Amino acid sequence: MPEKKRRIVPQMRPSRRNYIGVFFSFIGFIFILLCLVGSRTPGSAKLHFAKLTERPAGTLTIYICWQGYCVTDRAGETHCKTDDGVMMMPFDTTITGLFNGTYPELFQDAVELDPDLYPGAQPNPPHNPKVYPAAVMCLLCGGAAMTIGLFWTALYPRFQDKYYSRGFLAWAAAILALLLVAQSSLMYENGVDELNLVYPHLEAEGGPCIVLTGVAFAAFAIAGYTYLHGCFSKEEDEGALGEGYNPL
Repeated sequence: MPEKKRRIVPQMRPSRRNYIGVFFSFIGFIFILLCLVGSRTPGSAKLHFAKLTERPAGTLTIYICWQGYCVTDRAGETHCKTDDGVMMMPFDTTITGLFNGTYPELFQDAVELDPDLYPGAQPNPPHNPKVYPAAVMCLLCGGAAMTIGLFWTALYPRFQDKYYSRGFLAWAAAILALLLVAQSSLMYENGVDELNLVYPHLEAEGGPCIVLTGVAFAAFAIAGYTYLHGCFSKEEDEGALGEGYNPL
């Protein structure tokens, strides 16, 4: 009785594209993490989405991020506080409510804006845009994509990712990062403009974390593209197999 031929199970080996995906998913992961920890300690005060300074120029500066804020007082000392209330919209109304009692001089002589000329000046009920849960989910998806890519590289051939889960996770992180970019731009850039128009004794400006979320989106998108290279192409799959192996 003839012996049955042993079926060879093809295995995908990591390519150079996997290293590129690991690198860019790591970049996106770090940038979102920096946004989450920004302005929670004096050392991270420079990582912020918005900054308020007094006019005329003085040392009083307020740095605001997703989960807290830091205040550099007129004595040059920086104090930070964790407070998720800074993520409430509308941003200009939230900031006025938080700091008007402590630094009323910043909010004196408020200018009444015509709602017909400035639609953003119309009163809106405060609400939470749920930025923090989206950022945590983005961090988890990006970290999982990076970890799977690392495991596939370090533990090949014992560990395989034949369903390209690393690529789909990276693209999920990219979609969430894009939502964070849109929400942060709407929340902080519009809020900064309103504060500058209404309060003549303070100067508001955007911070570097808005740029970091945009770079994180680009990094996750590139990681997803490189991770998924060959996912829908039979020829690419055959080229990624070890020598002497053919798909059955």
